[in-house]
Amino acid sequence: MDGPSTEFEFVREYGLSHGDFFRILPRIEPSWRQLDARRVSVGRDDGRSLEIEISPEQVRKLASLRIPYIDITFRFTDWTPQQRAEFFEYFDRAFQKGGG
Repeated sequence: MDGPSTEFEFVREYGLSHGDFFRILPRIEPSWRQLDARRVSVGRDDGRSLEIEISPEQVRKLASLRIPYIDITFRFTDWTPQQRAEFFEYFDRAFQKGGG
């Protein structure tokens, strides 16, 4: 991409554990590379990049039910708004859990 890079950061909460995240991610992003225990990077052939950071696992308690969740920070570099929207549509569908 010509010109200065554009960066965009977005944080979302997901009802996942670290195990869920690292089990599903390789299915949707085969080119991912682990940077450390909670950060991964994804590169694209056209020069775009994405760093994903997951928070420590947390638990939401509802009566006797315990639901794991994490905050996921997405740091996009050189992605258009359309490309980010398409990514989130794909990502959210892949990480969606069943429900009634």
